[in-house]
Amino acid sequence: MDFDAFGFSDPGRTREHNEDSFLCNKDDGIFLVADGMGGQAYGEVASKLAVSSVEEFVINSRKNPKMVWPIEHRKDLSLEQNRLLAATFFGNHRIQELSKDNLSMKGMGTTLLGAVIEEENLIFVNVGDSRLYRIRDGKIEQMTKDHSLVGEGERDGLLSREEARRHPKKHILTSALGHLKSSWEIDVSVAEIVPQDVYLICSDGLYVMLDDYKILEIITSIKDRSLYKMGFSLVLQANLAGGLDNITVVLLSFDKH
Repeated sequence: MDFDAFGFSDPGRTREHNEDSFLCNKDDGIFLVADGMGGQAYGEVASKLAVSSVEEFVINSRKNPKMVWPIEHRKDLSLEQNRLLAATFFGNHRIQELSKDNLSMKGMGTTLLGAVIEEENLIFVNVGDSRLYRIRDGKIEQMTKDHSLVGEGERDGLLSREEARRHPKKHILTSALGHLKSSWEIDVSVAEIVPQDVYLICSDGLYVMLDDYKILEIITSIKDRSLYKMGFSLVLQANLAGGLDNITVVLLSFDKH
């Protein structure tokens, strides 16, 4: 299936540093968004390390079948699901090792939303509260669950969607790279790709400023399906709504051969 991809990151209107990192590797079919956390801009260090580590592991393990993996293969997952899961845990280990060696970096971490294309499927992993959305047939669906206190409150029915989006403790995560003890703390999923699908990977700087319906409205208003236009329109509107955090988007669109 043919596809196109585009990624863009903006610091927003209130932050001095951009602690988001992203990857849009069309040649290898690897797409990542990481939103770092940690004092003195060490969140940026964590997010960049996560992105580079995951890309490195995926590429190298594909080239070298005898490469040693940091975790055992799970029998319930495909090879590519196992690969992305292992790559994410590899990134977690690297962040932990760096923070051990540098006391000033202690506690740094990052979210990670990673996706790879495997034939007619999109394989994706999630740690933290960056999100993957699917836009199909004029509807938007969040494909991941937020690993956060308000995310848990929403799933338990204690908070509405809008209350969760505006909650003062929305940034408190329950899971993040750099703090994982087991690969089972990483969500790994698969979605069948249908022609005309658009997938959006984003940091919380987007969806806190724009609700799902506004995101859908912006994406579907681009009649020529230009991902460049979609991406910049999303970031522009998030900044116009306040731009209270770093804003990162990676967009994928699929069509028939």
